[in-house]
Amino acid sequence: MLRLVSRQASAMLRSSTQSFSTGAAAGGLSDDVRQRIDGIVKKDDVVVFMKGTQQEPACGFSRNVKLVLDFHNVKFRDYNVLTDAELREGVKIYSEWPTIPQVYVKGEFVGGCDILVSMHKDGEISDFLDEKGIPNKYGNAKK
Repeated sequence: MLRLVSRQASAMLRSSTQSFSTGAAAGGLSDDVRQRIDGIVKKDDVVVFMKGTQQEPACGFSRNVKLVLDFHNVKFRDYNVLTDAELREGVKIYSEWPTIPQVYVKGEFVGGCDILVSMHKDGEISDFLDEKGIPNKYGNAKK
């Protein structure tokens, strides 16, 4: 878990630096879009902003996130950013994470494909989901 936090902190720092250099921080996020994203990430226990859908992922990274979550029998709500440019760009500013897919658990940003796959490979994902009270195939959390 410590490695996860360290990776997230490093990624956030890099992303924050990139935001300032590209002007994203200066442009910010409209209140309407911020409220919309807030509502989305808090509405369901697990949310994935992805290219495509659960049924038809449109990129390999989104597909890998779907495969990891499916492997652990984690139900999630998908949002296809390819059909909504405002959401696609807004979520990157909201999370200060420059890429899609993005995974949120209980309203908290977890990371992208690389972090989720790493958590899976390192055997950390079931413990993380248990801590958040998310039922999963190899965990102890009960709903």
